[in-house]
Amino acid sequence: MSDQWGTAPEEPQPTGSLPQYSGGYAYPGDGGLGGYPEISGPPRTSKLAISSLVLGIVSLPAIIFGIGPVLALVGLILGIIGIVGARRKNLKRGIGIAGIIVCAVGLIAGALLLVAAGNAANSCKSVDKSDNSAYTQCIKDHLKL
Repeated sequence: MSDQWGTAPEEPQPTGSLPQYSGGYAYPGDGGLGGYPEISGPPRTSKLAISSLVLGIVSLPAIIFGIGPVLALVGLILGIIGIVGARRKNLKRGIGIAGIIVCAVGLIAGALLLVAAGNAANSCKSVDKSDNSAYTQCIKDHLKL
């Protein structure tokens, strides 16, 4: 093509082969799209481990009503199963460990309360149980309530 400025230069022809791409925008071996590394979310936590922690926390005030040790025992079992499952599935185990610890504290506190109540009831054997108010007062005195 010729104009007042002269002829246009010819387009250069490739001398070698172009790199072959595996699809998308990534170069082979990049590990991600467009040369950026792939982003994955944070490691997940086992749902059983979360349940264990929740049951452990709930078991502490529930000791007063007598169901705390049962909740703590169920939470302890769920925490152990959650940690074993988390190890197999490569999940985080910290919450499961915390759940086991809190459940163990709930079990120990429930056992201590049970022992204290047993000792108080044993100490109040001599009180006439037909007089409910006297027996209740004896138990309260021994439990220091």
